Amino acid sequence: MAKEILSTKITLSYPLYVCDWVDANQLVVGGGGGSGRNGVGNKITLLDASNPTGLSQVAELELRSDEDNPTSLAVGPRRDGVTAVFAGINSSLDDLKKGRNQNFRVFGIKAAAKTSGEKSPSPDLVELKRESLFMHKDGDTYQRLLRLSPPFEGHAQIGAAATGFSKEPQIALFDVPVSGAVASWKHWGWLDIPKEAMDLDVCQKTEDTYQLAYCDDHDIFTVDVSKEEISEPKCVYSLRPEEGSTAKPAFRSLRYLTPGFLVTVVNKPGSGGAALQGYRLPSKDQEMARLAIQKSLPKSVSKATGLAVRNLSLPSSPTEKQDEAQFVIAVAGNDSSISLFTMEHKSALNVDLLANLAPLQTIKSAHASNITGLSFSVPPKTSSKPVELSVKLASVAVGFTTVVHSIPLKKYLDKSTSTPKEGPSKPSRYVVAIKSKGESPMALITVMTIVVLIMALIGQTFMEATSITRPVLGVKDYLPASWTVPLRKLGSIADSNPEPAPVVEFDPSTNSQSKTIGDLLADVKPEDGAQNVVIKHDETGAVGPDGLPDLHVGVHDEEVHGPATSWDDLDPKERDLWKQRLKKTGHWVEDMGEAIFKGVLFGEIGGAIGNIMGEAL
Repeated sequence: MAKEILSTKITLSYPLYVCDWVDANQLVVGGGGGSGRNGVGNKITLLDASNPTGLSQVAELELRSDEDNPTSLAVGPRRDGVTAVFAGINSSLDDLKKGRNQNFRVFGIKAAAKTSGEKSPSPDLVELKRESLFMHKDGDTYQRLLRLSPPFEGHAQIGAAATGFSKEPQIALFDVPVSGAVASWKHWGWLDIPKEAMDLDVCQKTEDTYQLAYCDDHDIFTVDVSKEEISEPKCVYSLRPEEGSTAKPAFRSLRYLTPGFLVTVVNKPGSGGAALQGYRLPSKDQEMARLAIQKSLPKSVSKATGLAVRNLSLPSSPTEKQDEAQFVIAVAGNDSSISLFTMEHKSALNVDLLANLAPLQTIKSAHASNITGLSFSVPPKTSSKPVELSVKLASVAVGFTTVVHSIPLKKYLDKSTSTPKEGPSKPSRYVVAIKSKGESPMALITVMTIVVLIMALIGQTFMEATSITRPVLGVKDYLPASWTVPLRKLGSIADSNPEPAPVVEFDPSTNSQSKTIGDLLADVKPEDGAQNVVIKHDETGAVGPDGLPDLHVGVHDEEVHGPATSWDDLDPKERDLWKQRLKKTGHWVEDMGEAIFKGVLFGEIGGAIGNIMGEAL
């Protein structure tokens, strides 16, 4: 039976703005009517999502009505039977007037004591701590954004929070230690920024170093963080106006994929649509981020409003290299839809690549009102029980509704990777059990069919008009006399015996013209012992339709391919020639950067090959 995405919904008693997962089955949501006498309370609710067709309320905490509703939320570590929940909630108006805003709250989900005969007592939601997080005392400021770095066993997490409506925008950094009270945390520092952050995220790079990434409307910044030092924000990417326009697109959301890649949602000017864009982060101080992959959202989405990402094969420690993995991405649209995508992270000869960003499914009208929050559950753990594995996507809306979609998963075995003879085998990884939709060829096929038909009609008309062939369309009588002059004197058509037309062979290697150099490198599967991929030209002198020698990408064998040189060792003139050649055939663009060539060998350009390239370029 075909797999499908199951959904379940629950309606609570208050508008919802934030959500995050405690584990694979428990979800925390929050919201409310804010401060005032509007009759709508401010609450935090714990939901049970273990049943893919039914959500149930487990616990609820009513907050003070004279304070604001939760505006940001992140689930922290679990210690001594208590799970920490960090939230942004502004103090009462009276406290704000006094210059006191304890907007950083820590709540706890406590497992209730089990009594005799009781199966599973409901946990308790309690407030553990409240403090001020930002330095400035602006009364309009609230805690708009809050993110924690991914948890690793035995390692501290760091958190980042950003202001909203502040006259002096700021980002606060704090750590969440691995020991001590569950509500404990410590300031690491503050960043005063010229513009408020549109979104932010944090990741752990090594045992004791982290990185913050944030974006405003048009720029992405990174900040290196450790206990000893917090670097100044560095702009690593800036959006530019599209060709023929002066208006710039705008960033809406941002998330780390790995410490080396970011994914963002970009809204086009004038509600002209939205796109997902993946960036390769710079490895050196003087470099900028490079666009690695992108995909437009459905045309029905004029603006994106939210983003959630889940890595289905997380490393077990911050020092473990990210191996091949699939990511699930969800984007909320202003039409209350959720667009689901999958994307692959691949490693080819120590070069990491993003590939196959493809739509999975569009969930139309996921809510009856605007979607305010998205969050994926943690990846599943291997189980000996025959259970249906899934990753869950939670979404909340101002219309009091919480919806959970269960996306089925399956174990994935890379058939091209042989089982190691020695040492431990690679752990199982998971991918979505529903096939994503690749680029449909139907539009291209339709256009090409129409073009061929038109050309055939024109050709037949010409041949009938000039008496080259028998009349089929009968158009000769309707054409001007000057158009119907025969090109040559014909003998009897019935007696003619034309020579057979020459057969033109098709070279299947030209299919590579539609692929980027990243796709070609990812397609190469080196066998054991092979270390390098080579990019070279066909030595037979065969040229493609662009006048350039045919391109060959494969595992390097010096006896077969002859000498080859790494990118770093190439002469600058040869590098420039290779870039011009790959740009002309569409295999590479400037935004991809040169990092993709690291670890790849290049064939020599000289002799006949050099002459052919020189003429073509």
